[in-house]
Amino acid sequence: MSSIKYLDEWSVEESFFDPNHLGKYEAIMAQGNGYLGIRNVHEEEYPHEQRNTFISGIFNRFSESEVSELANFPDVTMFEIRIDGELFSLLKGENSNYSRNFNYQTGESYRSFIWSDNLGRKLHFEFRKFVSMYDKHLIMTKVKIKNLGIAVNLSVSSGIDGTKTNSGSQHFEEGDKRYFDNQFLYLHTTTTVSKIPVAIASCLKSSSGVKSRPVMARRKMQEVNSFEMNTGEIFSTTKYSMMRTERDLEYSGDNYLVDDLISSLKTVTQEDYTIHLEKSAQAWAKIWNQKAISIDSEDFLDQLLLNFARYHIHVMSPIHDDRLNIGAKGMSGEGYKGHTFWDTEIFILPYFSYTFPEFAKNLVNYRMKGLSAAKKNAKINGYKGAQYPWESAWLSDGEVTPKWGDIDIITGEPTPILTGEIEHHVTADVIYGIADYLLATQDAEVDEKLFEVVMEAAKFWCSRSTYNREKDHYEILDVIGPDEYKEHVNNNAYTNYLAKFTLDRAIDEYNKKANSEMAVGFQKDIDVIREVARKIYLPQINEQGILPQDDTYLQKRKIDLTKYLNDDKVNTLFLDYNLEQVNNMQISKQADVLLLMLMFSNKFSLKAMRENWNYYYPKTLHDSSLSLSTHCNYALLISEEELAYQLFKKSFDIDLGSNNMASSDMGIHSASMGGIWQNVVRGFGGFALDKDGIVINPKLPAAWRSLIYTVVFRESTVKVCITRNNIKLKILNGAPIKVTIRGKEYHLGDCGLTVTI
Repeated sequence: MSSIKYLDEWSVEESFFDPNHLGKYEAIMAQGNGYLGIRNVHEEEYPHEQRNTFISGIFNRFSESEVSELANFPDVTMFEIRIDGELFSLLKGENSNYSRNFNYQTGESYRSFIWSDNLGRKLHFEFRKFVSMYDKHLIMTKVKIKNLGIAVNLSVSSGIDGTKTNSGSQHFEEGDKRYFDNQFLYLHTTTTVSKIPVAIASCLKSSSGVKSRPVMARRKMQEVNSFEMNTGEIFSTTKYSMMRTERDLEYSGDNYLVDDLISSLKTVTQEDYTIHLEKSAQAWAKIWNQKAISIDSEDFLDQLLLNFARYHIHVMSPIHDDRLNIGAKGMSGEGYKGHTFWDTEIFILPYFSYTFPEFAKNLVNYRMKGLSAAKKNAKINGYKGAQYPWESAWLSDGEVTPKWGDIDIITGEPTPILTGEIEHHVTADVIYGIADYLLATQDAEVDEKLFEVVMEAAKFWCSRSTYNREKDHYEILDVIGPDEYKEHVNNNAYTNYLAKFTLDRAIDEYNKKANSEMAVGFQKDIDVIREVARKIYLPQINEQGILPQDDTYLQKRKIDLTKYLNDDKVNTLFLDYNLEQVNNMQISKQADVLLLMLMFSNKFSLKAMRENWNYYYPKTLHDSSLSLSTHCNYALLISEEELAYQLFKKSFDIDLGSNNMASSDMGIHSASMGGIWQNVVRGFGGFALDKDGIVINPKLPAAWRSLIYTVVFRESTVKVCITRNNIKLKILNGAPIKVTIRGKEYHLGDCGLTVTI
């Protein structure tokens, strides 16, 4: 029996205490605001919990043998509760009426239960907490305990715990511990190698009659509250915690981390938990209401999945600061070490580009500002121009991909991670993402900055290409494409086509600025860029109608994948084979050729798209969370609407579902969150762009009665309402635009537009 229950389109519940699946709830109920994020651990400590607190951009390297990672901060979420001197735990005694409810609309977590033992002790516990979306530095917890049994001595301790690590790697010095005004716990510390000063302060405001005293130990400081509880008495405490770092945009000197922090904490403690929650809820409501998306479905889980995805997009995305980007697990766990991948550009950035373009701009600027590191990376690897790292952290960190992975089932040795060495399509993905953002916004400032970035990226692809004299074309050899089950391949179609896209865009940008000072520095490069763009090898559809994924994929051995396709867990293939063996089989981890054809669907016929679906789809294990959303939207393009909806429903299981309760242990799957939004709006909602306006070509699932969504196109905000009978569009603000609905052009003005379908 699964402990997870789905209450409505905004809420999920852990219906009984589930110590075997702590990680599931820690991740799917993770809290944050883009600046900081915490895993939703229980207040009391349990074996195998992963107690993480992260602040965007605070990376550190434990040693020379490890890569930079998002540093796990000193913890403020734990409460040590003792009953008559005995440490409280749900692993002891009995509990009833247990419920942990999480509300994605407000970001609040609420846990309640009754605990008792055979000595006659019986207490009702309530825990509430949230990370403020209104004040990005604030974390709040409220604890309420009522005595339902015999009199007991209650002790509740909480504070700042600096003993926490990233799975053993300690990233902070012990620091300076203080107790201000006999009520404010304070820690000032720095990361061990990157030397970033940070400060944490907290305060407990407890019910009257409670005895309180501070206790300090190595790397830890607590406030201990003691209370003699008679039957019917209630103990309550509210914990206010605030965090700041030297990398904050507001940082103005050391005072920001000391006196100003304490002053801010004093101010917030003047208002109670309910008031701060309401402020945070109003900030969330602004997001939900301004860019509303609603699905009227026979199954409320469809709307829940969308709300879950949007919630996590906002709690994991540091859109307030253009020096930061999105981790592949957000800030919901230690998976992928907080690093940024191509996931942002291809799967997540469109959400912001078409709903919150002002925030998308910061994500784009992160890549612009990373140009120097990308140029340095290219030089280190023997290439020209700019090579964006496969995994990125702080802007100046460069390539941060680890060198070793899991144990090889055959050799017993660690598997080398080659993505940082040869999975190079990320450089083209960056350009593709920026180009898509510009199509949506026509942002003049970004357009101006793009020139140098795309020219340097084009120089990289020229130096990365190899001239084949016999065939008179340029090839891209020894790469990994999106299908990471194929290493050391030549001419991966996705990589070559995206490289060509980059080269062509560079030529276009150069032609626009050929007479400007900006172009002077690239005069010696443009002829080479044009030559490679003209002669780069693009794999073509063969006589069987198939676009080869690479030079050798179609010649590899085929095996029966039924066993692995039917498994609820991913990567079970590697219980039977190692990566070298899989490399020689026609097995794909995720969409590769199909992703390419989806992104450039105007370049391929419907017949070709069907043929390639029929060939590659049965060979794809979806062992990456990036895969299902791609296949869903691809299925819609080839009129496989029922299958597309099945794939969308299957996305539920990536994080929210109960089939695999360990799937989110290392954090939620960030790219999947963006993919879910793309399925709803770009897939079923049929939203797309052409160079002059928007395109609406919806394909609602049979279970959906209607879909309403809001998008932004070049400063015009458009509300789209789709039912079985018609499509209604309304400009909420901005200028009139051209709209194409099912191939017919319309003018969308102030009076709106209704089209019968």
